[in-house]
Order: sequence, then structure tokens, then C-alpha cells
Amino acid sequence: MGLSGFSTHSFRRTALTRMHNAGVPTKHIQRISGHRTLAALTGYLEVTDEQVEGAIGKLAF
Repeated sequence: MGLSGFSTHSFRRTALTRMHNAGVPTKHIQRISGHRTLAALTGYLEVTDEQVEGAIGKLAF
């Protein structure tokens, strides 16, 4: 029995993104995932438009 629409890669991306969204420090996620560089890891972390807007909204002028 196979599952369609899923892959180990998509699961990995989802798991890493969920850790990041939960506030796990990026360096910890890097170590857990085995990425050699933060640049390689950040390619796995999905960022929504809402998250970007929220970050911009935290700027104090």
C-alpha cells in the first residue's frame, strides 16, 4: 500500500518548519536535521506572507 502526495522530503520540510514556528532555535534545528550550514537549512523553512507581515508589524518607528 502506497501513499500518494507524500514523500520523506515533504515530511522533513514540514517537521523542520513546525519546529521553527514553535520557537525552536535555528541552530538546534540545524543540528537535529544534520544540515551543515544555516543557508542549507533555511531552504527547508517555509515562511508565510502572514509571518512576514507580522515581523514587519513588530518594527517600532
